[in-house]
Amino acid sequence: MKIDKDTIACISMASRPGDLGATIFNASFDHLSLNYIYKPFGVTLKNLDKGVNGIRAFGIRGCGVSMPHKVEVMKYLDEIDDVAKKIGAINTIVNNDGKLTGYNTDFFGAKKIISETYNLSGKKVLIIGAGGVSRAIIMALKENGAGEIFIANRNESKAETLATEFELTTLPYDKINDFSADLLVNATAVGMSPDVDEMIILESAIDNFEAVMDVVIYPSVTKLMALAQNKGKVVIAGFNMALYQAAEQFKMYTGVEAPLGVMKENMINLFSQK
Repeated sequence: MKIDKDTIACISMASRPGDLGATIFNASFDHLSLNYIYKPFGVTLKNLDKGVNGIRAFGIRGCGVSMPHKVEVMKYLDEIDDVAKKIGAINTIVNNDGKLTGYNTDFFGAKKIISETYNLSGKKVLIIGAGGVSRAIIMALKENGAGEIFIANRNESKAETLATEFELTTLPYDKINDFSADLLVNATAVGMSPDVDEMIILESAIDNFEAVMDVVIYPSVTKLMALAQNKGKVVIAGFNMALYQAAEQFKMYTGVEAPLGVMKENMINLFSQK
């Protein structure tokens, strides 16, 4: 990869940056011979406004935004995409000649993988978790025709906030193992490496659902997903949601369709090294 004065920079901002974005974007830029580079940065909430100013000052083309910045960063941008406004969170910033616009490609990734995997029309859903990614998934569930959506969260006031905002029904967190629905969505980090033996619900409670979606991307097959597959449930992988949302970001930054195969191969290779 050659870097020169004309190289276009893309970055990401997170409280604890990882290597995923750099790995898949730089491999894709190289594969398509695009003069772009991608670099993750650690940014605290205290310095978030300065990070956004840096995007303008240095002419950064695009920026991925991770938790806990997905909501807070919105007030520093010039414009918010209509879908992202409804969601109330962004994960992507695009810089057009100094004008910064926020988008939510988590929504795109969730909507695409759900529509490809499971017929959600009129189905009853339980989503556990009330963070920024939950907002995007809730909108994707609605766009894909879900019926009644229930939400549960350890901090029940956060669940109540989203329930009011998106017209959902709250479920007490201590009832999640006794509840039945068509689709379960784990929108928390429970089950993520290194805590790979943890699950958001009991194994026996998997029987209460027809399909399971897990937003955890590493491991790519969580304990929850593996047990659901063994029980014959439809499984919707967070790995593919992450792949699709990254591909949408790539297209926004470059105007070129992302090489999905290259992205997927490099995601798998990265996770196999951990």
